[in-house]
This record gives sequence, C-alpha cells and structure tokens, in this order.
Amino acid sequence: MEAVEAVNLTPSPSPDGVSGDELSDSSLNLSSSFINAENYITIKEGCQSAFTIDELSEAITRCKKLVLESEQCSDERKWFVRRLIELRHRLEQAKENENAKPTSEIEETLVRLGHNFKLQPPPTPSTKKVYCDYCCGSIWNVVQSYYRCIDCRYKCHDKCSQLFHRVCPILMLSEVPKYEERICPEEGLDKQCYRCEECQARISFTLSKGYLGNPFSSANSLMEARKCDYNGKYYCRNCHWGTLSVIPARILRNWEFEPHMVSRASFQLIKMARHRPIISLDPRIYSKIDDLRIIKKMREELLHMRHYIATCRVSLETGFLKELEWGNSLIHSTELFTLEDLIAVKNGTFLPQIEAIHERLRTHIKSTCEVCKGRGFLCSYCLADDAIYPFDAETAICSECNSVRHKHCAYKSPDCPKCLRKKRAQSSSE
Repeated sequence: MEAVEAVNLTPSPSPDGVSGDELSDSSLNLSSSFINAENYITIKEGCQSAFTIDELSEAITRCKKLVLESEQCSDERKWFVRRLIELRHRLEQAKENENAKPTSEIEETLVRLGHNFKLQPPPTPSTKKVYCDYCCGSIWNVVQSYYRCIDCRYKCHDKCSQLFHRVCPILMLSEVPKYEERICPEEGLDKQCYRCEECQARISFTLSKGYLGNPFSSANSLMEARKCDYNGKYYCRNCHWGTLSVIPARILRNWEFEPHMVSRASFQLIKMARHRPIISLDPRIYSKIDDLRIIKKMREELLHMRHYIATCRVSLETGFLKELEWGNSLIHSTELFTLEDLIAVKNGTFLPQIEAIHERLRTHIKSTCEVCKGRGFLCSYCLADDAIYPFDAETAICSECNSVRHKHCAYKSPDCPKCLRKKRAQSSSE
C-alpha cells in the first residue's frame, strides 16, 4: 500500500485527565514517509472502539520502534513519545473494558449522594465524546454503558459509581436555597490539610513537571491545586477543569459579569440554580444602574396588576395567563431575580421583555377587559369620574385600607378620607 499523504495530527484523550492539547502538538505535520500501511494505526488517531488489546499492543511495539529510529531531539521523536504514552493509556482502558460487567448485569437505576442515576446506552461513534466526571476518562464508543444523573447530568462509569464524592446540586439547593454571597471566601490550602475539597486527593501549589508533564504519576502523588472562584476552595485537576462561569457574588457586590474559573461542583450548582429566583440585590445598586431602577418600578406595578389578572375569568378562559409564564417570578415578587434575569439585564434584553409584559397587562386591564376595567377606583378626595388604578404612575395607595387616590390629592390631604370615615363611624357607634 502506498504511503498515506501527510496529515495534521489532532489531540486526543490523554492520561491523568489532562487534555489532549497538553500532550499532543496539533500543529505538528509528520512527513508522509512515516505513515504507511504497516504503522497506520500506530500514528493515525482513528476510532477508539475499533482498537482491540492485540492491535494496541502491536501498535505500542511499532511506536517504540519508531521512537528509536527517529532522530534524537527531533519533532518526530517528540510526537512519537507522546503517542506512545497515549497508546499505553488506551491499552489500560481496553483491559478494563474487557473485565467490565455486561450491561445486562448493571442496575438500571442508582441513587447516591442525592443523584438519581439512570443507566445510559454506550455512546455511538457519531455522538460527541463523553467523559466520566469522576476519573475524567473517556467513555468508549459502543463499548461502555454509563450512568447519568437525571437532575444535574453528572456522568460516570459503572466502576466509578461507588467512588465519587460529589453531592447532587439539587440536594444542596434544597438545604441552602441560595448562592454564596461572599466573593471568593478563601481560607487557605492549609485549612484543607492540603487536600482536594471534593475527593480529598493530595494537592499542592509547587509541583515539578518534566518535559512531558506527569503522564505516569501515581494515584497517591501530589496534584496541582486549583482555586474555585465561587467558594474559595481548592481542588485537584480531576475535580476542577478550569471551567469558566459568572460568579453570583461578584454580580451582587460589584455588578461584575466577567467569567472566572470554578470547580465542576460549583459550575453544576450555578447552572442548576440559574433559573431560580433566589438572588436579592443590594438596595444601593438600584441607584447606580438605570435599567434596574426602571425594572424595579415596573415590577412593583406588575404586582398590583397580578391581583386583577389572577381573578379575571376572561384571562383564564382565553389562556392569557399561560402566555405570561415567562414573567411568573417577576409578577409574584419585586425583589428576587434569577441569575439568567441579571445576565439579560446586563445584555440589554431584559428591559424590553418586561416592558412588553407590562404593556400587555396594562392594556388588558384598562382597555380590553370590561371585568378588570370595572374594578378601577374613584379618587376618594376629588371624586373625579375617571377610574384610577393602583399601578398608575400618578396614584397613591393608603397603607391602611389600600384605597387609591391621585398623588396630588394625597399631597393636599395626607389623611386618607376613607380611613377618616371609618374612624368617625366607629366613634359614633360607641
């Protein structure tokens, strides 16, 4: 068979949970003289599931030979050494898969640490690569079934299902239904006894790395300490992948939306609570952000509109209420936001949405619906014929009896006429 044309070698899953980008130089082009029918599997990336133990063992032998035949300190030798490490890692995975339980012997469901796992079929070659959230190893196409939590989407091998330490974010949010409100509350690695917050692996700041990293490090060796910007804790590289996320506390305190690196556990928790109205902003921030000040005013008016819509027969019959599902949390509270709401405020998409809801409700109550329109108030001071509503900008609401009157009438007579009439009636009856 003639030599295959030169290829741009791409990174692949690598040992120790280190990304392929750290071990393989994707910009390295090998000459076509190195790639032929005999060593094609050895050099080419190929499909993991197609490699048997015998094929991988033979490929390792050939790769060793290519390392020895290549020129010292050359780019070719550098790549072959890295490929040799990769092939050895795959060989270990293949041996594990050979001893794995058949799918028929694995439990369909599993509950552990708040996770509700359901057995998933092996991924197909056409699907995106799937990795275990515990050991960071790849889940082989066609070969390996795996568990996935139906709540937080945590994925793990069957062999890892009894080893992981991560509590499901659903359980954590049910116990403490709010985000961490302190900005990166770091206590120091010594407070953690130099161990990963999640899996208790030994971690440190100072690690010596060779030319190829630490491909053969043991399970008990030190790993790099990585800080989570959400909770200030330190994690190992298996529990902290350098995932970027906005930090709720930085939004609350500084209105900062810059993404920061967080652990996998923190990322899942932030993601799970993204659409929950659990964020209460500092009152002082409303005076600094114009959009927030407008939104707060509109939400206060929506709260009054809710009393009209909730008891409106026409709204129930026509399905008008279902059209307003997006604004349920906005209508039922004036102070709480979801994380998604605040990101939308920053992006400028939230204000137009709430303005549209406000206008629809206002039009329904004051113009379209005769039932809601008839539930307006007459000013108890000037007794004008025009109906007024609690959500109108130029109205004042009595804190005692909830009666509505014009603001300029309230300035003229601070005492509520309705409350005065009640007091006179009570005194005369006595």
